Amino acid sequence: MSNAIKPHTLLLKLGQYFYNPEDNQEISKIDIHTPSIIRLSKKVSSLSILKPFKFNHIDTLLISCAWFETIKDGMRCIDPLDLLARIYKNRSDSVDHLDKLVSLVERNIFYSQKKRIRGTDISSFISSSEKEKLVSVLKSTLLEYDLSFHRSFIKLLMEEEENIRGEFNKPYKDNKEYLSDWFQYIENLDDCRFNDYQNNMLNSELGESEANDLLKAIEWRDRILSRTAVTEQAFPLQDIIEEYQLDETEATILIYLVKEDMDDNRADSDDVLQLISRNQHEKYQNRAYISDDSKLVKNGLIETSEFSFFKSKGTDLRIAPDIVRHIILKSPATDEDRLKQILKGDNLFTILAPKQSFDELILPKEMKETIRYGLGQYEQNVDSVLSEWGLYDTSMEVIGRAKRQMEPGMLMLFAGPPGTGKTFAAGAIAKALGKNLLITDVSKVQSMWVGQSEKNVRRIFTVFERIVRRTENPPVLLLNEADQFLSRRLKDTGSSVDVMFNSMQNLFLEAFEKLRGVLIATTNMKENLDIAFSRRFHLKLDFPVPVEMERMALWNLHLPKTIPGVDELDLHFLSKQYKLTGGQITIIVKNAATEAASRKGKNKILKLGDLMKYCDIEVASTFDGNTMRFGFEA
Repeated sequence: MSNAIKPHTLLLKLGQYFYNPEDNQEISKIDIHTPSIIRLSKKVSSLSILKPFKFNHIDTLLISCAWFETIKDGMRCIDPLDLLARIYKNRSDSVDHLDKLVSLVERNIFYSQKKRIRGTDISSFISSSEKEKLVSVLKSTLLEYDLSFHRSFIKLLMEEEENIRGEFNKPYKDNKEYLSDWFQYIENLDDCRFNDYQNNMLNSELGESEANDLLKAIEWRDRILSRTAVTEQAFPLQDIIEEYQLDETEATILIYLVKEDMDDNRADSDDVLQLISRNQHEKYQNRAYISDDSKLVKNGLIETSEFSFFKSKGTDLRIAPDIVRHIILKSPATDEDRLKQILKGDNLFTILAPKQSFDELILPKEMKETIRYGLGQYEQNVDSVLSEWGLYDTSMEVIGRAKRQMEPGMLMLFAGPPGTGKTFAAGAIAKALGKNLLITDVSKVQSMWVGQSEKNVRRIFTVFERIVRRTENPPVLLLNEADQFLSRRLKDTGSSVDVMFNSMQNLFLEAFEKLRGVLIATTNMKENLDIAFSRRFHLKLDFPVPVEMERMALWNLHLPKTIPGVDELDLHFLSKQYKLTGGQITIIVKNAATEAASRKGKNKILKLGDLMKYCDIEVASTFDGNTMRFGFEA
């Protein structure tokens, strides 16, 4: 049959009648009974290799449209109703003809490939009288599943011999063999980039090389599906696909970037879009797969270059190093590795390993007990129990992390004058939970550039969500100096600045509602707190200026016994004479010790006078009036 028109070419020629050559959209009001269409349809069905199927006119048209769609769409799955609409003008009319596709499925022309992400709402396009007609047809699940050509039928059309080595029902021996098949699939799919031969697509003769590339890619995909189904062990790539609920396109992007990374290449966004798209319009739509809000980027599976706009081809993309290491070597990165990778180059955050213990936290006894009780609730993860009791809001579904339990959400608000131990307490809580402390000063969020402040707010919570999802033991998020964003929202929003602040406050409220993990916000002005924010916090604590007994404990805490002369100091006197906060005592001790260390000989010791000197300086420089000296005339 070397000189004859091949079956796949003839089907392509017939299928193109139902597409506009200009934009590949269906031609309206086409008559499927026109002489030219009938002649070509008969020619197709009379081919020797197709005669055994006894295709009628409608069968031939459906197969030709599906074949054209398969070539045009880059091996995408076919929506049954969209396919029927090519013949019957619209999706509503198509419902009555689902039995035509059932017949083709039964003859192994098509198979139900996968469940569609976007389900079909039957009630939106059929009347109640028509529903009875669907009962028998719905058993085939054609309205829930997409269609693909059966591999054996494609091979028949292409008149190809088996060109993929190995049995399709042979289990994978190891991860290397599994990934090898994936890479072969990507290579053939890459060869099928339809932009390379899109101009030839409407010709009567499909190029032999392009057709072979298409066949090979489909075969490799089917090989992967078949062998995976009979393989007992689960490979890292499968775990990631399951954990983050990736669809076929997202999985293809991920493995493509793995391959590029192994080849020491840095893929361009245009390369990725060309791989997964059939035309310019779809390339534009598919940008959602690699945007900042996409599942792949948001969860830190892939990274984008910040300065890629200087390049003509688009954004640089690469797979996250810990992800590629996990996929290739089956060795998950440590939390430390993941944190470094996620926070790389991000100046909004500081990560600390707190050293202060909970026992060192100097607060009123009742406050410490309240915190301890709150931590106990968090560690026991009572969310599941509260959910069973109907007291937990389950309207927000947490996506991803199929293998491990998501962090419960706990939000705390610490209010009080500066230096009263709010940040210290946050560190002590983090250490008690066995976590690091992730600090961001909310003052860094503000920007002079329009829209940048709101972007920074989103980034704070996007990054933290990514950390919670990607690490086994995520850190505690500390929002320092959150005063202005937790304050009452402005009613008069005439200025652009007011609009910006209200917009950021709304972003904070939304983020607090969805947050998983531990968040601590500090504020110096609780009285200005918006009631909407107040309701978001599980625990709200007022940090008072320490009383005399607490000040004594603070002096002992901040004066190491290794300092010469510290044993001779009258700390009781200092505690009684100066009403200081823990933050102020820290500053005083450092300044006084610095002066003492600069002296020579026997005078290189810390004296009570040194501490009193800097206590007086601190008192004199205080603006809030909370620091007072007793027993001395002003």
